[in-house]
Amino acid sequence: MGRSYKHAIVIGASLGGLCAARVLSDVCERVTVYERDELPSGPENRAAVPQGRHVHLLMARGAQEFESLFPGLLDDMVADGVPILENRPDCIYFGAAGHVLGTAHRLQDEFTAYVPSRPMLEWQIRRRVLAIENVDVVHTSVTEPVYDAARGRVTGVLLDSDEMVPADLVVDAAGRGTRLPVWLEKWGYPRPQEDTVDVGIAYASQRVKIPDGLLAEKVVVAGASHEQRVGVGALFYEDGVWNVTTFGIAKAEPPQDFAQICAVADEILPAHFSSALRQGTPLGEMAFHKYPTSRWRRYDKLDRFPDGIFPFGDAVVSFNPTFGQGMTMTAIQAGNLRKVVESGAPDVAKRLAKSTAKTTYPVWMMTVIGDLALHDATTTDETPRWYKPVGSLFDQFLGAAETDPVLAEWFLRRFSLLDSLYMVPSARLVGRTIRHNMKLWLAEKRSA
Repeated sequence: MGRSYKHAIVIGASLGGLCAARVLSDVCERVTVYERDELPSGPENRAAVPQGRHVHLLMARGAQEFESLFPGLLDDMVADGVPILENRPDCIYFGAAGHVLGTAHRLQDEFTAYVPSRPMLEWQIRRRVLAIENVDVVHTSVTEPVYDAARGRVTGVLLDSDEMVPADLVVDAAGRGTRLPVWLEKWGYPRPQEDTVDVGIAYASQRVKIPDGLLAEKVVVAGASHEQRVGVGALFYEDGVWNVTTFGIAKAEPPQDFAQICAVADEILPAHFSSALRQGTPLGEMAFHKYPTSRWRRYDKLDRFPDGIFPFGDAVVSFNPTFGQGMTMTAIQAGNLRKVVESGAPDVAKRLAKSTAKTTYPVWMMTVIGDLALHDATTTDETPRWYKPVGSLFDQFLGAAETDPVLAEWFLRRFSLLDSLYMVPSARLVGRTIRHNMKLWLAEKRSA
């Protein structure tokens, strides 16, 4: 296909920025990614990505989306040691809001999943972007975009060296710390409305070398709940080391040392896992991080917006990371961007904002309902009154999914964003849930 733009600039070599650069490389003569931090030459943690030291889940849908952007990515990750679940039910222990899902013998091929660490996935994608002939990644900072008031558009960026670099398109992929709302106000445009949820999450992570042969699992998750405000996520990564992340919700403090992590594991994880963890050797220092607020900047609701610039990735929406869907949603955004730019439509920002809102809404709604109803989060935004009742009903659904593998598999498919982005069970599944719970209730009553 022909090149629609001469030069595009991406602010930030984040995961989102790299995906945006990959998509734009197909429609631009040249793409330049400006990154203020020096990028490592291998799969290493970056200071600019503090959350990178904590566990990250790559959902099945996310693996599919990244593979479509970077063909061969998944095979190369496996060749570099990234574990693959190989469709084995015993590889996953999954607890949600205090319920352990009954997934044994029901996982389908679509659940074949890959377990890269965040540094590994970022490095695999970064080296592919660096190999694209018309993409350059430059280690320097962008001071601000250059705005032409007479034309109502952004025409380039100003670097910290005071050099002005012209561009047809500028992508703000600077993450949650984006300054685009401030720039919009400076240029005479309204700031976007922000939907927020105060989740009050605090992380504590420890890398642990567990002796071989003790565990069949590769993914172990026990989400927090009303009764247990500290959850655990443990993933077996490509270096043969477990990364164990504990997290407190609603401002609950996570463990502060390895002994406390083991104590939490004793309480909420299977005995064989907590026993194996205690036989493990902690590697390095613990990592701590706080995530106070989930935020969705509603660019899709703005009536006026300058040409020549658009936000991308976490600069638009940052999800509660304990749901593990952030990287997958970034990959879905990249798919939205590809459709928009390949259409040849001139209003890229408006079209992308609308398509991103369409894919964001169902996942945002699901996480907000879970946070408000099950995680004791708070919000100052007006949310529909039915959110909390629906959350309570879903708690009953998860209760039935503990012993009904059909319900458990449906939940995992939707949670992995495979079949649909909407977590709405059919009338048939609702009826199955009611019947299942009634049978359990009657059995308990007879045995009482």
